Amino acid sequence: MFWVDKKYLRLVSSRFRNSKWKNEELLNHSCPYCGDSEKNLHKARGYHFKLKETFIYKCHNCGESKSFGKFLKEQDPSLWKQYAVEKFYKKEPTFTPIKVPKSTKVFKDDPLKKVGCIPAVEAPRARDYLRHRQIPKHKWDELYYVENSQSLSSLDYKYKDRVFGNDPRLVLPFYSRQGKLVGVSGRALNSNKLRYLTLKFDDQESLIYGLRNVDYNKRVYVTEGPIDSLFLPNAIAVAGSDFSKLKSIVPTEQAVVVFDNERRNSELVKKMDQIIEDGFTICLWPKNIVQKDINDMVLNGLSAKIVEDTINNNKFSGLSAKMALSDWSKVSG
Repeated sequence: MFWVDKKYLRLVSSRFRNSKWKNEELLNHSCPYCGDSEKNLHKARGYHFKLKETFIYKCHNCGESKSFGKFLKEQDPSLWKQYAVEKFYKKEPTFTPIKVPKSTKVFKDDPLKKVGCIPAVEAPRARDYLRHRQIPKHKWDELYYVENSQSLSSLDYKYKDRVFGNDPRLVLPFYSRQGKLVGVSGRALNSNKLRYLTLKFDDQESLIYGLRNVDYNKRVYVTEGPIDSLFLPNAIAVAGSDFSKLKSIVPTEQAVVVFDNERRNSELVKKMDQIIEDGFTICLWPKNIVQKDINDMVLNGLSAKIVEDTINNNKFSGLSAKMALSDWSKVSG
């Protein structure tokens, strides 16, 4: 149960001087046993490294070496008690990856095709929008286009006579892990003030974009909007900022939650605080990033790779995330 050790190491790591994750399996900080150096407070020769399914602590100054469990018990007995309960008395959550086709192009039995949707790559108007928004071309196959948005109401009887307007839209489909279509979001391609039209067909399923293709064995990026998720590898999106069910959908130790860059939005800050409470790692955008969301960052000259690297270099969890969020929300953005 390596994920438990990693969770509690993240929780305790913020209290050590010069604490820094070198990678997902190596943490470096100043040694709490020998203090590392009285003359140079920037010295950090204590390391936690992965061995089999746990962490081992080793100081290259004093030679102190011990298992993570013993280290935690000595540094924080109270937190160690929580760790012991979760490590030895709770079952590890299991997430079974679902095999899905590599291509998401329209199939003969695709319900979207039956209501007049076509692949976005086949619609000039949709292609123009995708180019304008600089959506990565390898993501175009996942998207659709509908000429008349009213036709989407035919996907579920409860929307009969409830979809107004006949505007063209880019259609983003929401699938369950098993590949069942559970909803759609249509982005207006004209001047309609209702930019997004969202329909949900199964009340028992969460409306999470990208679930069908996500790999839980890798890092999972979680964004607010589906379009933002298209710029990141192995990403999903929580439509409408409803993060309440996220913990039951994606393993906390695998996810990095990426909210929009809205420091002054008090409701958003509350959601971010709750996500940290739930045990997730969170991205806090640095001060030099002024754009509201990922797509705007790309449109203002940042490459998708730079955005990804920025997220990875500004992610926090546990107590360090709590403190960083407090500082982040006070800075004028």
